Parts: sequence; structure tokens; C-alpha cells
Amino acid sequence: MKITFDIKFLLIAIASFAVAAMTVTETIDKYITFAGEANAAGFFLMAATLGMITAIMSIDQVKIGNRILVGKK
Repeated sequence: MKITFDIKFLLIAIASFAVAAMTVTETIDKYITFAGEANAAGFFLMAATLGMITAIMSIDQVKIGNRILVGKK
């Protein structure tokens, strides 16, 4: 099984998950001041959603044996 990744989307996914993790652990409060807990929760949800979408988009090709399951033929 061979999986190839598109590095552009993978780097965006890693950065988005890092920002989401910083929001949960409240270390991002050193850099950003939120108006309330709802704003911080919304910021976390947006960062996590962007991370998930770009993580899925980063999968370029999945190949098992001679068959290509996902990607260009």
C-alpha cells in the first residue's frame, strides 16, 4: 500500500491542528485576546474544521498493488 500526499495541503493541516490545540490549551491567549468563551470555541471549531478538510485534501493517491483507489490514473 502506497499513499502519496500533497505537501501544500498537508502543511496547512498541520498548522491548523496546531492552532486548534493551542486554543484548547489556552496558550494562544498570549497572542490573541478573545471577547468570550463562545468566541474561543468558534475559533477552535473553525481551526479544527480547516485542519480536517485540508488533511483529507492532502491525500493525493492511494495505491494498493496495481490498483489505484484514490487519485489520478
